[in-house]
Amino acid sequence: MAGQTCSDAPPRPESVRTAFNSAAALSAALDKAQPQVAVIARVGQDLSKYGLLYSHLGFVLKDPASGQWRTKHLLNACGTADSAIWREGLANFFLDDLFSYQSLIVIPSPEAQKKIAAKLADPAQYLQLFTPHYNMLAYPFATKYENSNQWALELLTKAYADTIDIDTREKSQQWLKLMGYAPTTLNLGPMSRLGGRMFRANVAFDDHPNERRFDDKIDIVTVDSMTQFLKKIDPATTFTVVPQPPASASGN
Repeated sequence: MAGQTCSDAPPRPESVRTAFNSAAALSAALDKAQPQVAVIARVGQDLSKYGLLYSHLGFVLKDPASGQWRTKHLLNACGTADSAIWREGLANFFLDDLFSYQSLIVIPSPEAQKKIAAKLADPAQYLQLFTPHYNMLAYPFATKYENSNQWALELLTKAYADTIDIDTREKSQQWLKLMGYAPTTLNLGPMSRLGGRMFRANVAFDDHPNERRFDDKIDIVTVDSMTQFLKKIDPATTFTVVPQPPASASGN
């Protein structure tokens, strides 16, 4: 769901041009807002049939050495069920042959930003809740797999759970339940599930409760469910849409 393709083919010139233009627009919006840390989301695939727009999110911080904005997010290795935490520039965030180049900036309250930035600055903290076994449709309340949005959401619990030491994924998920986090439910029939499991290494359903799965209900962490949760636990959070730049725009 992060992007549309998974191949070794070189990126198309127009895709590279649009990615750099989109990165410039996002950078300008971040420069205007000047957050210590923010969450950014992109539109990888057309998810409109599920009532969703954004598919993938990550964190963004300014590199103190270069003064440039850098993302930190979980990415799935192409064609595998493995993942890693990547740190890269804004242009790379848009270089996955996306369905749309609109993006979203989510800025938590200043107090929360300070705590999130501290967690992201310490590998021992941001890797503590990382599981390299990737599953695009990982169940939000299981630890067998993890996807990009799930890692980001669980990392946020380390910052927001003030009086609790969130040092395991089980604790993070318990806190999410206690705080009323509600995942997004996709209605996937048996043929969709079978096709995904047979033909994609990064899709599995065996971590989902049988009663939900056999009722064609697949619960996952989405950008939408995460933003709704942030509105609930951190009402000072702001949301800014950065439109896709026009085709004639020129990046810096």
